[in-house]
Amino acid sequence: MAGAKHGRAPEMKGLDGHALIAAFASGVAWLGENKSIVDSLNVFPVPDGDTGTNMYLTVSAALKEAQKSPDSNVGLTADAIAVGSLMGARGNSGVIFSQLMRGFARKLHGLPIASPSDVGAALQEAASVAYKAVMKPVEGTILTVARMGGRAAVQAARDGRDLLGVVDEAIRQGEITLGKTPDMLPTLKEAGVVDAGGKGLIVFMQGFAMGLRGEKAAPAPRGAHAPVRRPAEPRPAREEIRFRYCTEFIIRGERLNPDAVKGAIISAAEGDSMLVVGDAGTVKVHVHTNTPGIVLDTCITYGSLHEIDIDNMQDQHDEFESASDSARPAVARPSPAPAAERDVGVVAVAAGDGVERILMSLGADIVVTGGQTMNPSIQDIAEAAQAAHAKEVIVLPNNGNVILTARKASEVPDLSNIKIHVVPSKTVPQGLAALLAMSPSAPVRENIEKMSEAVKKVKTGEVTYAVRDSAANGLTIREHDIIELFDGDLRLVGQDLSEVAYSLFSQMHSHTDEIATILYGAGVAEEDAQALASGLRDRYPEVEFEVQYGGQPLYYYLISVE
Repeated sequence: MAGAKHGRAPEMKGLDGHALIAAFASGVAWLGENKSIVDSLNVFPVPDGDTGTNMYLTVSAALKEAQKSPDSNVGLTADAIAVGSLMGARGNSGVIFSQLMRGFARKLHGLPIASPSDVGAALQEAASVAYKAVMKPVEGTILTVARMGGRAAVQAARDGRDLLGVVDEAIRQGEITLGKTPDMLPTLKEAGVVDAGGKGLIVFMQGFAMGLRGEKAAPAPRGAHAPVRRPAEPRPAREEIRFRYCTEFIIRGERLNPDAVKGAIISAAEGDSMLVVGDAGTVKVHVHTNTPGIVLDTCITYGSLHEIDIDNMQDQHDEFESASDSARPAVARPSPAPAAERDVGVVAVAAGDGVERILMSLGADIVVTGGQTMNPSIQDIAEAAQAAHAKEVIVLPNNGNVILTARKASEVPDLSNIKIHVVPSKTVPQGLAALLAMSPSAPVRENIEKMSEAVKKVKTGEVTYAVRDSAANGLTIREHDIIELFDGDLRLVGQDLSEVAYSLFSQMHSHTDEIATILYGAGVAEEDAQALASGLRDRYPEVEFEVQYGGQPLYYYLISVE
């Protein structure tokens, strides 16, 4: 690609801090110019192909941090880049890149100027640190590209190559390895693409080399510092919330029967979003109703009531809607932060005003706006953890591409006094189930175990659309096709939204299922969602179906089954 062709520059024997910043800035600009190419390499053609964007936002944050206090000392400059990339890391690709920078800086720490052998060793250490940061490293990804590039850089330094020669050899071997990634991962071969993260790394390194030569990489396009967000479909006019009060409490007693409690509530009061779980000694109740007093009166006959929490969701919704989308904060709060520090707080990640409202009603203290195509950064999650005003914070990523980001938030220096626990929820329905399993009075470790178990029991279906032509799982996919995913696995392609949704549920359903929840997105009318639920009730009368407005962008339906 452009940027890889060059003439021979004067021999470079060392790298100081100023030269590192200049080369890094060139890498940032070149990645910004080409990030859409990297984004297009996503295996599944769902609207979340943001690898290039996430990497670009990460390196941009790193550059900004390094530029705050430029220094000729290469070790200090590399340290600043590592800190900035950690704080700004978004998505799995961004977090892995931040770990590459961490390893790179580790080898250069304390050096005023880096020799070619120092840079080669730093590139090799970068890959080593990144491998260790990933719980289950997979070959055929950015990790492999970085490892082989680092190995080639070390050998080039041993062969007496100068600084440019070392970097060029890392790029050359990285490109060779990138071309082989489809042979390492069948999903890449079927889709006809190379690994997106590896491609992003090569593009950045090409720009870095251009900077070392003094060549000017094209500036990043305007607006590139913001996440790429496809315009959401217009949301239909909303009616007022039917059941206004989110009512939640715990019953303690002897020989309690959750099913009996649930039946009594259904007989006594109208409501929805009901969940009654527990055992013979403790039962947790959650319900949306207009008569919370009747619910409490009904349940007090079973035992003593504790941790009663009743919220007016219409007030919360009206307050949320009063702010324009442009003025809406990245971190949403249901109420002012408490003055006193609490023992445990909960931070969740989600997109969609309905989903955010539900998460808050179930006990999330802070909701970080993010998800598909707009992954939050490590700093976003760190700031949310601080805003929770708690000694320990449980984070629900609710997206597979945010889990690693959440785990790395604990490394932010300002959070040394807060212990962060990550419950690895990959979908919003899993996050909701985790919150329902949580007991405010239970020890943190016990809650984490219960929440993690709840996550495993949820089946999640997603109905969205294809953003480009592709092939995956033996399916031929055309742009704008309706596609279904079951627990992240692409299952069906079609043109009719309802038929795809019916097909999805038929694959999700088993004879032990009791409850199914349908969250409809920003572009779906409520009557269409209710019609879908009605059709499913006719086909599966043994399952209780619940419909809620999620408002999530890009995904027509999120369906969960328990």
